[in-house]
Amino acid sequence: MPSTRRRLLAAVGTGSATVLAGCAGQLPGTGPRRVDAVETGDERELVWQYPAADVEDHDDGIGYTSVTFDGERSSEQSPPPLAFEVNTTVGGIAATETYTDYEADQALFRVGPPSEYEASHQYRMWVQPPPWPELRVRYESRAGRRELVVELPEIDSGGTITLPVVFDPVDAVPDLFHCSFTVEASEPGPFGETVRTSGRGTIDVAGARAS
Repeated sequence: MPSTRRRLLAAVGTGSATVLAGCAGQLPGTGPRRVDAVETGDERELVWQYPAADVEDHDDGIGYTSVTFDGERSSEQSPPPLAFEVNTTVGGIAATETYTDYEADQALFRVGPPSEYEASHQYRMWVQPPPWPELRVRYESRAGRRELVVELPEIDSGGTITLPVVFDPVDAVPDLFHCSFTVEASEPGPFGETVRTSGRGTIDVAGARAS
């Protein structure tokens, strides 16, 4: 599984780094360059690498983002809560040499069950524990579905950030989860480029639990 290898290679810190105002990101008056992401993974995990044009192997590009189904949490309740992990990795030894200095500026994840499940079942979702003071977690409705939104609006750091997400069902577990992300990253310095990428997909929880 590609993310396991990446997590070992890309453990370059999860703390935030101080960046002098005006010394990172795009020039004033310009916006980030939109880039495509390449999706890989399996029924248990979604992995996106970017920019797609520069990705040929597991550690190519600026970085990667992933949403992983980690299985069932230890619990006496039935059905048990489900554990997920959202991850953003930018720069460092997980990037192509051209992009090693890039840092994550901000990241946003969305995770939620299908609208059919939402219409007939109750559940809770949360991030536990919340390790970042800047972390913002909320529910939003989109396309008839309620999603948990996990947002880090000010990162300013390279390396790997992982956050655990818990899905706590009342009476049944959905077969799949819709997942999406948006990440912005930039090269430090007054002339450093800023890029933004996004992607979406589904995790087959039923298939992962049966395997």
